[in-house]
Amino acid sequence: MRITVWDLPTRLFHWLLVASVAACAVTGFLLPAPWLKLHFLSGFLLGALLLFRLVWAFFGPEHSRWPGFLPTPGAIAAHLKGILAGKKLRTLGHNPAGGAMVLALLLTLTAITVTGFCALGGLFKQGPLAFALSYAAGGGIKDIHELLAYGLLALAAGHVTGVLVESRLLRESLILTMITGKKDLGPGQTAPFPRHAGAFAIAGTVLAAGIGGALLLAQQPPKGWHPLEVPAAYTKECGACHMAYHPSLLPAAAWTAVMSHLDDHYGEDASLPAATGDAIASWLTANASEQWDTLAANRLRTPDLQAKRPISGNAWWKRKHRHIADTIFQNKTVKTHSNCAACHGDAAEGLFAPQAIAIPKEPK
Repeated sequence: MRITVWDLPTRLFHWLLVASVAACAVTGFLLPAPWLKLHFLSGFLLGALLLFRLVWAFFGPEHSRWPGFLPTPGAIAAHLKGILAGKKLRTLGHNPAGGAMVLALLLTLTAITVTGFCALGGLFKQGPLAFALSYAAGGGIKDIHELLAYGLLALAAGHVTGVLVESRLLRESLILTMITGKKDLGPGQTAPFPRHAGAFAIAGTVLAAGIGGALLLAQQPPKGWHPLEVPAAYTKECGACHMAYHPSLLPAAAWTAVMSHLDDHYGEDASLPAATGDAIASWLTANASEQWDTLAANRLRTPDLQAKRPISGNAWWKRKHRHIADTIFQNKTVKTHSNCAACHGDAAEGLFAPQAIAIPKEPK
């Protein structure tokens, strides 16, 4: 007798989880920074899926519930010994080793999602945790996020290996089973009991509350960044020759040095009337990098005050742009290394988020 063991919500969760994890892995490990937009979106989907699975583990049908993920060490050991002995240990739901693996995967994915939100909030001032985390905290948690990602790859490899081995031993495709949801009911086995009557309503309510709460938190002012009103004089005078840089790109002492030597401004005379120059200098120093906790403010706040060389001469700037061909900077829409706004859509806000990067094509 063939029965449905894995219900449709569980199967959809499984394959959407596979897709989101694959997207996160490819965009995180293999593709350049602009692809991190898809990485972040996949991470948000992953978080929603895990929230749903948490509810479904309590209110879904029998084999989707928590008891199936919590086998005893003795049961796991006995199952593994049986596999090594070549025995056919058929179960309707997760076998003990599979249940333990699923639990390990779910816990690791949860940790990856949480640390991903932390890194996103601290480093790029985005997402539901941007209001609470500093750049330094986000950077430290990002390292943990990456270590967990490598751990997940190892677990995923173990999971796939286990599925293939079990499928060969049982002469039944467990992958196909997770697509159709159906298995043969063996001797002594009973059909699983159905899900809780209000399972969909409960899952939908929790999911909506979780997503709504995350969106609400994401509207809170990020820690270490705020909108800034730019004086018209700064845009007019400084923006006439190059982009009007966000003041967070240099420390106050560097801005003071730059504005004190406008008669020799990187080899050009950029002198301004005293009142105008003083007003711009005052605004720049009042809003210099010490007042911000963004990626650019932290990375460009270096001991050498950069008064006699451009921001593009900074060692960190050079390292981050080392893979960009010189011909890109010769593109008519870029023209110079100092034109940040040509590639960074949020350069004017001083954020420089990866997904806001759009690098022009090389000229033919």
